[in-house]
Formats: sequence, C-alpha cells, structure tokens
Amino acid sequence: MTDYIKRGVDMRRFIISILAFAVVAMPVMAEPVVGRLASLPQALTLENPGKAEVDGDHLILTAPKGSDMFTPSNGAKAVLNAPRITFPVSGDFIFSARVNAPFAADYDGAALVVWSDGAHWGKVLFERINAHESAITSSFVMPASDNSYHVRVPAEDAEVWLKIVRAGDMYLLYMSQDGKTWTILRDLGFQAQAAVSVGFLSQSPLGEQFTATFSHVRFETKTFKDYWQGE
Repeated sequence: MTDYIKRGVDMRRFIISILAFAVVAMPVMAEPVVGRLASLPQALTLENPGKAEVDGDHLILTAPKGSDMFTPSNGAKAVLNAPRITFPVSGDFIFSARVNAPFAADYDGAALVVWSDGAHWGKVLFERINAHESAITSSFVMPASDNSYHVRVPAEDAEVWLKIVRAGDMYLLYMSQDGKTWTILRDLGFQAQAAVSVGFLSQSPLGEQFTATFSHVRFETKTFKDYWQGE
C-alpha cells in the first residue's frame, strides 16, 4: 500500500471514529422503494437515510453527507449508515450491474453488497481514492474486517461493471469495463449467521452527498460454470 493510501486510510479511520458516535447507533426502519426493477425477483427495500428512485431500468441512489459502510480492520467502531437497497436471496446466484459514479469527494462510492447483519456483510465497491485516481475495492466482515484494493481506475472513468457470484458459501467478486469480459477480484468463503440479502449501496463519508446510478441489472439463480468469468 502506497503512502498516500495509508494516509487516506488513517484519515478515514479518524473521521469514522467521530461519525460513529453521531450516527451508527441509531436504528433505521427499512422502507419500500418506489418502483421496481423488472430484472429483480422481489421488491426492493431501502435501509438508512438516503434517496432512491427507479427510472425504467435505472436505480438511482443518493447518499447523504457522512454516510459510509465501513468497519476498520483495527477493530475500531464501524459506521453502517450508508443507504443500501436490498432484496432477499437464497441458493446460488449471479448478480451484476453497470455502475455510473460521478465522484466529487474522496471515498464517494457505489457498491454491490451482501448483507446478513451488522457483523456479517460484504461489498465490492467503486470509489474515488483521490482527485487523480479511483479504485475497485472490497470489504468482507465476518465479524473481523478486511479492506482490499484491487484495481486502479483513472479519475476520468466514471463507469464500471461489478458482479457478485455465490455458490454455496463461496463468494466470487468481479469487475468489467464493458459487461462482457470480466476480471476476477476475489474468491472467499463467507458463512452468514442469518438470512442474506444482496443489493446496492451509495456512500459519501467526506462529501456533501453522492448519487450513483445502477443499470443493466442482472440477477439469475444459477450456479456458475466459468470460474474466471463468473458465468
């Protein structure tokens, strides 16, 4: 990890520790999302403050200032107040979407998420690292957390494709530039302690707010055959 990433992570942990006292302890009721994506098997619910809108096959999710889904790997207090939209799943699946993310502030981000509870969750995230560079990162909390940096993305690129694949307790994460050819990022075991939902997340821990758009959403209940492509 380069020095600037270390400094950024240290600053983020400091800010997260402050935000944790202010926001993370407040439970928020789930709310139904107005509209429904035809490509998904069930209705969507919104957790945590934020704005969600369905426009045709586009899901638009706005995160307010100070929102994040981040558990520091050093055991510091987690912040889990980022708006996420999820739906329950069972069995093996392939879940992908195109993510448009016009970043404005460091750590603005848009993710596909796996959620069981506050101590068991994961995300594959497209986020801004600084004014010059973005990245595809991931975190899985079981309940200890890791934070992995996978692929650097030029700051001018505001769009990527993300994918989560499950087979049993194995989860595979992928990214793509065109939605056709995929790069595998992670292969890990994740044993949830409760029912699992998957979905979408937007975050803006340092910015005023951030809006991400998810489109070309695909969800299939099937077992992958091609490990390297997640298909």
